[in-house]
Amino acid sequence: MKTALDEATTALRSRAPWPARIVVFVLLVQELYRISMTYPSLDNVLVVDAARKLAHGFSPYESVRFLYPPSSLPFALALTPFTDHQLIRLFPWALAGLLLLGWWMALRMFEVPFFSWLGVLGIGVFSIFNPAVSVVELGNWAAAVVPLMSLALLLMSRERWLAAGLVIGLSIAIKPMLVPIGLIFLLARRWGGFAVAAGTPLAIAAAVLPFLPQPGLFFTKTVPFLLHGQDGFARPYDSSLLAILPRIGIDGPVVTVIRGLVLLLTVAVAVLLWRRGGDQRLRLVHTSTALMVGTFLVSTPTFGYYPMVLVPVLVASFVVPGSITRSVWYWIASIPQVLGVHFYRIDFLGPVPASPEQAYKPVVWIGVVGLLLLIKAWPRRATPASPYEIPRQRSADASGDFAQAVRRQRDGRGDDVTMATALTASGLDPTAEGPDRGRGEHDQQDARPDQ
Repeated sequence: MKTALDEATTALRSRAPWPARIVVFVLLVQELYRISMTYPSLDNVLVVDAARKLAHGFSPYESVRFLYPPSSLPFALALTPFTDHQLIRLFPWALAGLLLLGWWMALRMFEVPFFSWLGVLGIGVFSIFNPAVSVVELGNWAAAVVPLMSLALLLMSRERWLAAGLVIGLSIAIKPMLVPIGLIFLLARRWGGFAVAAGTPLAIAAAVLPFLPQPGLFFTKTVPFLLHGQDGFARPYDSSLLAILPRIGIDGPVVTVIRGLVLLLTVAVAVLLWRRGGDQRLRLVHTSTALMVGTFLVSTPTFGYYPMVLVPVLVASFVVPGSITRSVWYWIASIPQVLGVHFYRIDFLGPVPASPEQAYKPVVWIGVVGLLLLIKAWPRRATPASPYEIPRQRSADASGDFAQAVRRQRDGRGDDVTMATALTASGLDPTAEGPDRGRGEHDQQDARPDQ
């Protein structure tokens, strides 16, 4: 009998009507127009300005706000021909296209049509989901990681591990958010894919460094700056443990211990989820999500739009039984991320400025997703079946073989060997005679008088 979730899955897989498609795209277009007319794509402008310094013979790492690895410079240089005005007006549309591409590939991974109800609702949510809107408003390159994450998991699910390694490597070269995904290659024992994922950004960086003025600045200035969680400009928006715990009175060595324990727990949960097996697509999504949410908590900084890297594949996995997105708690944890939903002392009537308190919102989502995955990974003791019930369990194939053998015997086209084979496959006793023929061993024992 179908459950309510099964019926919901069937409905979400069905094709959405044209009016629904038009409505969600109208909402998306007007939101993108608002962003392109009112926001300067600040993060991207800083990256492009640093790349322009390189074109004039200066090191991009002289800029305190250029925090990308050397391997990202070829991609940044590709944007320098555009004027600032063109980038401000056009870049949000490009980032939205990347987000939609990631959503399409996530749906493709689970064989859901892009214009299904699930696909159309996802497009509509992009207009009101804070991580999606924030990454576009800021013009942050994390939007480029979203389709690369979806594509990598899609390729892994189809056993194309070398191609997946190349995709992960390119993602790390652009913005090193998906470094933890390398553990999946090790868990799957795909050494070639891991080598490609690790070698791609290193090869690009090695090709760039000889042409970079003062390449040592990246290691002496940028890396220490990142390891300390940046500065006061970015720290109010940081949702990592290093930033959140001191706000609630936990500081000093205790923070380091907690971060270490969370890191160990993250690796343990990822290993347990991988060893559970099951649907390979869900296995990949759950394991990669565990690695990423643990990294979001341990590393610093972690900004509010970081969950966007995981949301497409997580939501698309709803159609598979066992997905954590089938838990009502996942959707409750997502409510604070909806634009227009305000909370007391976080969004209003709280400290001024309110931004340090707003960093708690992503922590709720990250924490709940982590707990759901911990529960999913927790070893469960299997309940043994009663020995008297085992012979009664007949598969559909075995029952079909038995019925076919009976028909052949009745028509004179069968033999005793065929009948005995069919009885054995059905869990019955082929040696019994008379009324006991075709009854299981335990059925016969139950029929004998007590001795």
